[in-house]
Amino acid sequence: MSKMASLTLFLSLQVAAASAVTQGHSEVTEKSITVYPRVLESREDGSEKVLIVHEGYSLHLKKASILARRLLLRDVTKDGVIEQYVDGTHYERHLYEDTNKKASLLLKPTEHGDYFITGLVNFTHRIEPAKFRERSSTRRAAHKIVQIHNIQGSCESDQVIESDTREASLPEVEMRGAFAQNFGVELHFISDYNHTKYFEGDKDAHTYYVTLFLHSVSLRMDQLDPPVPIGITKIQMTSSTDNENYVELWNNGDLIGNETLKVLNDVVQKEQAYQKADAVYMATGREMITLIPGGKSSYILGTAGSAQACTDKKAAVGEDKPGKFSGVNTAAHEIGHLLGSPDDSKGKWGDCETKDGYLMSEYAYGKRAFTFSECSKKAIAHFVSLEKSACLKTKTECPILSFPNKALKLPGHAMSGDAYCKLFYSGFPRAFFLEQFYAFLKKCKIPCLVEDKRTKKPRFLTTLAPDGTRCDQHDRRRVCKNTICV
Repeated sequence: MSKMASLTLFLSLQVAAASAVTQGHSEVTEKSITVYPRVLESREDGSEKVLIVHEGYSLHLKKASILARRLLLRDVTKDGVIEQYVDGTHYERHLYEDTNKKASLLLKPTEHGDYFITGLVNFTHRIEPAKFRERSSTRRAAHKIVQIHNIQGSCESDQVIESDTREASLPEVEMRGAFAQNFGVELHFISDYNHTKYFEGDKDAHTYYVTLFLHSVSLRMDQLDPPVPIGITKIQMTSSTDNENYVELWNNGDLIGNETLKVLNDVVQKEQAYQKADAVYMATGREMITLIPGGKSSYILGTAGSAQACTDKKAAVGEDKPGKFSGVNTAAHEIGHLLGSPDDSKGKWGDCETKDGYLMSEYAYGKRAFTFSECSKKAIAHFVSLEKSACLKTKTECPILSFPNKALKLPGHAMSGDAYCKLFYSGFPRAFFLEQFYAFLKKCKIPCLVEDKRTKKPRFLTTLAPDGTRCDQHDRRRVCKNTICV
């Protein structure tokens, strides 16, 4: 690719919202450029990095969090549902964000001392390691940057009768600290069969993708006032159609939008597995259709009930091409409906119109496609102030963790300081917790010493301490909360 073409793409990255492109349901030929990103690490703070994607375009990254510490993975198979609780901190140990440029990235250390980078560099472009893994003269790994093609179509709000708020006696779901405030959406995510099969049984890859997908959705929710962050409590995969009882299909296999929403809400209402969630979102890899007199229309991307978070009609459905992040904006739109925002129009919340192209427009487009209108912000702010949204205000508490004593007591097992460093820096041959640098814990940073595989030399790195980590040798009551010793 010519230097001019490369420059053009990176100019589009810097004015990302203005370069949004929509496509139809047919496959599009992806155009990409090859880059050799470089990561600069702070010697004092391993939780912050600078990612130089390309000359003239860099990201200032900080550690991010969106997963419940005790994350439930569910797999709907032909023999029934298999459930497994996993450590959410493990899956987000390489998760970083740039909230200004709206980046959601996984930076996985490699044996060569650099990183494999996957995710979204902003709302319009994604990055992934190049297939053939070639390297530059500086031995940095090749990556490709690809524009995210948002599928063309409309998002709908299914106007259903509002139900009573869920029972207040339901047990709380323990979060890792994904919420920096006292409320947010605890989300149960579902991949339908077509969405699941893309990952070919690789549950780790599937979980990482969902983490990045919903983190990018959550960055969009940060625009709200107050912000409404998302925390993932359950990820549900569908490995077989035998027990996929939450979809309604056309005779050619297309997914019928409103009928699927109805049966999904019925399942959510009846089955205990969904009761604790504030909202349920299903991503479908099928083409979504709506029935019309005399046939069907495929000009639909998603559907959700209006102001139905916290009720027994709290589900939403949207299209996504797995691996492509094409459905992130659709997910944000449908969750916006669940939080009380109608499609943009003149009315109670102001003089917004769908032609303005904002995120909650029926047809979002142009540089406003990733932004909530003032009408949407007012509607959602009103909803979260109501008693019916009480589930969003559930406060969570983290268990007391302990360093450097026996343990970081994660659910189901205990983890020493050494074990935590080895887990977090698993890309290095050796990693140790530096007990003598306990002072770092007062800043809620965990000091680790790692061995560089290529040079064999030691490197000093730190990572943010999980919420609940003891951070004061003299006062055992003080623990880390949102990276502050309190």
